[in-house]
Amino acid sequence: MTVESSAAASDSFKSQIVRLLNIPVHLVGSGDVSLPVAYQKYMAYLVACGTLDAMVANGLWTIRRPTRTDLIEVFVSKSFFHSHYRRHFPKVADYPEMVAWLEGEPGSVDVDVWGAKKANYSFVDLGEWLENGGKMELDDEDEELERHKVLKRGKGKGKEKDLEKGKGKEEKGKKRVHKKKESSKKAK
Repeated sequence: MTVESSAAASDSFKSQIVRLLNIPVHLVGSGDVSLPVAYQKYMAYLVACGTLDAMVANGLWTIRRPTRTDLIEVFVSKSFFHSHYRRHFPKVADYPEMVAWLEGEPGSVDVDVWGAKKANYSFVDLGEWLENGGKMELDDEDEELERHKVLKRGKGKGKEKDLEKGKGKEEKGKKRVHKKKESSKKAK
């Protein structure tokens, strides 16, 4: 079997899984998605597992039975599922306000749920939110750094790194000495 035919067979098997389990097509495939869409994928995976088990138990499953990994890979890569989806989403069930936000329920406001307003929320944010017991807290230092980054947008990452390290105009007067030159002077 060639690589192309193997990939086609895999795609065909996945498409059969999607069709037989009635998985919404917009949730199929891996890629960068928002937290609410990732949560939809996770919930669709759980529903697909239940539906598959019921169909197999009732003798209604007609093709090769997919493994849990096969089902995961319909939605997202296996490694990302385990490192992000499985790590965070089961914990969300303890926070009805976060579940409502992830499901896009009306009246679910970012600031009310997260405790802070951001353009986009990531799995890092969700992890911190869960660790803080359902709150996203910015330290005074984090808030100052964020404010500083907005005020001092420069070219490239160097400007941001300098700000993080505390370098700035106050160090301008210091004379820099090259380490190699300094060590060669000591050797003489």
